[in-house]
Amino acid sequence: MNDFSQQLISELAAITPFNLLTSGRKLPVLLPFYHLVSNEDLPWRSNYDYPNLKQFETDLDFLLKYFKPIGLGDLLKKDDLSKCFHLSFDDGLRECSEVIAPMLKRKGVPASFFINPSFVDNRDLFHRYKASEITALLKAKNIHIKLQRTYADLATLDEMAEEIGLNWEEWLQEKQPYMTLEQIRTLKIDGFTIGSHTMDHPEFELLDEETQLEEIRESMEWVNEKLSPEIKAFAFPFTDVGVSDEVFETCHRENVYDISFGTAGIKKERFPFHFQRFPMEHRIELSPKIRLKQEYMAYRLKQLLGKHVARRFK
Repeated sequence: MNDFSQQLISELAAITPFNLLTSGRKLPVLLPFYHLVSNEDLPWRSNYDYPNLKQFETDLDFLLKYFKPIGLGDLLKKDDLSKCFHLSFDDGLRECSEVIAPMLKRKGVPASFFINPSFVDNRDLFHRYKASEITALLKAKNIHIKLQRTYADLATLDEMAEEIGLNWEEWLQEKQPYMTLEQIRTLKIDGFTIGSHTMDHPEFELLDEETQLEEIRESMEWVNEKLSPEIKAFAFPFTDVGVSDEVFETCHRENVYDISFGTAGIKKERFPFHFQRFPMEHRIELSPKIRLKQEYMAYRLKQLLGKHVARRFK
């Protein structure tokens, strides 16, 4: 989205009542998601913003004021869910168990947690977190460098860490950034749903179709074996850009998962088992009302322009 489009959306959203933007039947269900909630400044998580506890509670209270919280299974029904929301969290970070789940339980909000099996029990670390930690350590030594941060750069990042004396195994044991399997199982016992987020969080647009399918199958098999979820759920890492219809159709045909998610915001999807989530961490400095007003306005404008273009070519 260019600067002009964003400015137009912001200005229109500012003068449009929230209830008007969210009115009407058959709007896509609202699927907000986060990674973590923390009052700490965590430099190795610098690839995205995240709310503190007060901001997160403000977000939750706003969502509960205007929308009804629903469970994962409700998304597979044919009901009108335009005034509902289902919350989810990616990457399986420790705060999901220690900070987020207690607040959700207190407020009666169901949620899904999407985990990467390779990171459970702090056995490995997401490549972008590795890049952020290396950058922070070098900056402390007054060395400023812009690192490549993709899955394809993982070997280079590990080699650089070794060169500067950074041992990932020791770092993981000290920081303990991820949930343990025991903590994840406790989330399930508490009524939350657990899904897969691939084995180790690659950018799917960098992978060929067969490798994409291997990531999905292997991670789903791990979740099924360790957690026996009632609903098999999968969330694409980063986004579902670069994922072909063939991959979606293969997963559906093989019953690899029951439901899947992208991160393209409020949007209708052609596959009935695939949904798009809205990143609540985007522009976290804004109130939840402004963030959601802008997202709904963007959706409304896309629908309007799409219909206008369609009429022109009839």
